[in-house]
Amino acid sequence: MILVIDGGTTNTKAFIFDDTGKPVCESRHPTKTLYPGPKMVEQEAEEWWRAALSAVQKIRRAKDGSSNIKIDAIVTSTQGGTFVPLDKELEPLQAGITWLDNRAESEAKKLNRQYEKTFYLKTGHVLRGWCPLTVIPWFKRNEPEIHRKISRISFVADYLNYKMTGRFFLDQTAAGMTSFFNVNSGAWDRDLLNIAGIKNNFLPEIVPAGKPGGRLKKQAAKLLGLPEGIPVISGGHDQYCASLGAGAINPGDCLLSCGTAWALLVLTRKLVFKPGSGWASGRHFRPGTFGLMGAIANGGVVLDWLRRNLRLQASLVNSAPDRDNHVLVTTCFSEGRGSLKNLSLAVRAEDIYYAALKDLARQVTAYLDQIKNAVKLKRVFLVGGGVKEPLLLPILIKTTGLKIIVPDVNEAAAKGAALLAIKYLEEE
Repeated sequence: MILVIDGGTTNTKAFIFDDTGKPVCESRHPTKTLYPGPKMVEQEAEEWWRAALSAVQKIRRAKDGSSNIKIDAIVTSTQGGTFVPLDKELEPLQAGITWLDNRAESEAKKLNRQYEKTFYLKTGHVLRGWCPLTVIPWFKRNEPEIHRKISRISFVADYLNYKMTGRFFLDQTAAGMTSFFNVNSGAWDRDLLNIAGIKNNFLPEIVPAGKPGGRLKKQAAKLLGLPEGIPVISGGHDQYCASLGAGAINPGDCLLSCGTAWALLVLTRKLVFKPGSGWASGRHFRPGTFGLMGAIANGGVVLDWLRRNLRLQASLVNSAPDRDNHVLVTTCFSEGRGSLKNLSLAVRAEDIYYAALKDLARQVTAYLDQIKNAVKLKRVFLVGGGVKEPLLLPILIKTTGLKIIVPDVNEAAAKGAALLAIKYLEEE
């Protein structure tokens, strides 16, 4: 049996999967997010561990027999980019900086004027105000005492692995979200480390996904209610894990994960760079396979807002309007650019909701159109909350012109991580 710890932005979940990749049980614990100031979005690093402990302990305390299940391996699937600075005693110097943070926006603009093309061609990403490469200079300018004490930069994946094994390690898909990983060489980039003013030993070891990074130490075993010595397998970034769990494993496959935000992950045979497009290049688990990741910030969050504020009943959003009222919705709500057009006295609440779905599908199509000359797209695998939107599937089929597959999986990221551990056990 495999124990998966899924360290997400809003929840930390624990799952047990059998050796076929079938989920046996699960639990979750909310991960508290802090907003201490303008453009600041934080999470306590110890909260990542406490949430993981709580989720696992809920399973172990269950009365359905879960507490008696023998665990053969542990593996993680985690959010990417979120990090915490640690001192020489490996204690957090402050709360973790999440990928939603933008405190170092001015530093990002300054560095982009000097290194934008270099950074993109090295990392496959655009430098932003949450990246460690920009936040570390921000600390130097705004929090010099913290900056002086930084001895290690730890991310959600390697922090959890450290708490379990005593070793800081993560895989290449998680490393790709750190702003220090060179996607061409598959290693930490010395030039980027020099820009940030840190050393290679500030960062975790890169252990290939599906390989053991350590074993469960005594203290962690006691807290988790598990035997000491269980192998802890290097997992991956949640979207890359989700692609594996959903079956999007071949070049030309596209994962569309519809959560609070919508994420796209397209698999390619080689690294593809599309400057100015919003696509981020990375390395996939599978040898000779790479990924292009894009994000639509206004996905499920906008649909939730509409359902809540328009007081829509489920029955009203599950069937297409019987007529076209030509309503147009621009779903850029989080940027303050959302809009409604062509309203009339004949327009109903469900017409607005339907128009929002069409706009989101239009954005997906526009994103995919940016890379159609570089990648031959074949299939789209739809996972997440979008699966529960009956109208989304036909809209996507019509808008994208692609085959849309809805895999029979509820937690694709957790399943993908479990498959990595299962493969390791099979090869042992």
